[in-house]
Amino acid sequence: MTDAEVWNQFIQFVNIQERRYTAIWYKLLRGQIRRVADHLKHKGIDDTLAVMSLLITREETEALLRKLYTDVGVKWANIEYGNIEDYTKSWSQPVRLKRFGFNSLWESLLDIFFGLKGGQKIVKITDTTRNWLIDQIHKGREQGIGPEQIAMSMVDNKVVPLARARVISRTEVVGAANFGGITAARQSKLKMNKRWVNARDKRVREKHKDKARGGVGGEVVPLEQPFSNGLMHPGDPDGSAEEVIQCRCLASHRPVRDETGLPVLI
Repeated sequence: MTDAEVWNQFIQFVNIQERRYTAIWYKLLRGQIRRVADHLKHKGIDDTLAVMSLLITREETEALLRKLYTDVGVKWANIEYGNIEDYTKSWSQPVRLKRFGFNSLWESLLDIFFGLKGGQKIVKITDTTRNWLIDQIHKGREQGIGPEQIAMSMVDNKVVPLARARVISRTEVVGAANFGGITAARQSKLKMNKRWVNARDKRVREKHKDKARGGVGGEVVPLEQPFSNGLMHPGDPDGSAEEVIQCRCLASHRPVRDETGLPVLI
C-alpha cells in the first residue's frame, strides 16, 4: 500500500472510532459536571471545593481510557496485520500472522502501558476537568453568584464538555491505534521498520510535514528506534502536547527482507 492508501484507510477507521468515543467521553464529562453541580447545590461552595478529588476521580477516567485502548488498539492491530501480509504477498514466502484478540497477553500489555505511560494521560484528563470546574466555582463566587446559580451554569454549559470530548477522543483514538500497530509489529516476531505517514494536507503541523519540508513525515526507522522527533509513534504519550494533541498521523510497519528476499525472523 502507498502512504496515501494506508493513511486513507487509517483516517476512515479513526473517524468512525472518534465519533463513537466522542459521545462516550461527552457522557462521562457531563455526568461528572452534574455530580459536582448537585453537590454544590446541597453542600455549598467550600465543601465542594474540599471534596473535588472525590467527586472527579481518576478511576473512571482510567476505566474509559482502558476500554478505548482495548477496543481501538486491538482492531487496528488486526488491520495492521492484514497490511503487513498484503505488503508481502508478492514475496517468495509471504507473511502469515495470527490475529489478535482481547486476551491475557493484551491485558498484560495494557497493564505495562498504563503503569509506565498511561498514568500521565489519566492525570491530565482528570485534572483538566477538575480545574475547569474549580475555576467556574471561583469565578461565580467572585461575581457574587450563589451555589445554585453556579451549578446551573455548569450544567447548562454544553460547549466546553463537547469540545473537550472531541479533543480527547481524537487524541486517544490515534494514540490507541498507533499503540495497537506497534504492538502488532512487535508480536509478529519479524524484523520491522516503521514509516511516519502524515495526511499531506494543510492541517499537518509543521513538525509532522514531509522530511523535505523539515518534518518527520516519510521518515523510516527500525521498529524500536524513535523517530527524529523523539516519538516511538504518533500519539506517543511521551510526546509534548504540541506533538500529540489531535495528531492524525500513523506509523506504518513493514517487515525487512534478507539478501534472499525472505522475511527476517527475530
